[in-house]
Amino acid sequence: MQTWDRPDPLTRDLIHLINARRHDHWDVDAALDTLAELIEVGREDEILTVLAALDEDMAEWLFDLLAEAASTAGADGEGAGALLTLALPLGANFGQPLRLTVDPRATGALLRRTLQLPAGSEVVVEPKLLTDTTLERLSLQELHTHVGGVFGPGRSRPLAARLHVPVEHTVYLVFGVREAEGEAPMPQELGPEEQAALLEGLRGQCADLAAAPHLLEAPVYAAYALFDAKNTGGLQRLADETIAVWRELTPEVRGRVMVHLHTQCGNGVYMPVWTDLLDPAGGEEAGPLWTSPDVWVFTADLPIEWPGEVLTNRLMAEGCTRFENHIVEAPEN
Repeated sequence: MQTWDRPDPLTRDLIHLINARRHDHWDVDAALDTLAELIEVGREDEILTVLAALDEDMAEWLFDLLAEAASTAGADGEGAGALLTLALPLGANFGQPLRLTVDPRATGALLRRTLQLPAGSEVVVEPKLLTDTTLERLSLQELHTHVGGVFGPGRSRPLAARLHVPVEHTVYLVFGVREAEGEAPMPQELGPEEQAALLEGLRGQCADLAAAPHLLEAPVYAAYALFDAKNTGGLQRLADETIAVWRELTPEVRGRVMVHLHTQCGNGVYMPVWTDLLDPAGGEEAGPLWTSPDVWVFTADLPIEWPGEVLTNRLMAEGCTRFENHIVEAPEN
């Protein structure tokens, strides 16, 4: 007789949360508590597995909750704090080792001024500007743990032990904002004057930042930056691997081989991307010469064609001109 184990309490809470959302009687505090507890015990992969199986509306809802749960922390009745990020353009010719640091006090005052935060706002700044490849190595659990202590007494531990060379020229300024009462009123967008003032103030501390204020966007939850960094790192490695295999082919085969870029459209939020190399001389029945592993990407705020564009640009830069983008429809969930 087949045995069947009941789901553990946290899994049941997640199931109840999703069912309650479907029937429009869910509670946001209970939802955040459930997701935060799953993150704290290192079970974020379970949330991502569920996220991939939901329809687009439900997946976007859970994605936003996941980011909030990983980026916010209660403060024992003294208001709530949130860990936020600003994505900053980085100069192309930076030296080694990376010296991407800012002064926490000066930057806190700069943020309070340019974001027009209330005078009583508490702003805590990470001294290091984190690269995409540094953030990619972090988990939601590490982010959640850090948020829990960022407003505590004394100096908080750094979010990352070391900086890794970025794969794209972008770094992240990570900072926390807390209000004595209520949520911090963060701007929905930054005007040209605020953008220029922020970047000018930060470039005065870190010369490697590029003078491109139009690239700055309004602050977002730190978890979004972490997801963006994982996208960047994963797609660039996928391009590297594909290009390396393509280069190993003989010139004759390389001249006719087709690179297929696959994006599986399950819910349009969290989905796999992969590549394969197909030799037309062998016919489709022969199958691909090589297929890559899947790279999972978050595209909640991006067009579904975006991963293919990233890979296409890399392939064209390497001299590969025969490729096709395939958006693969996933089976019904």
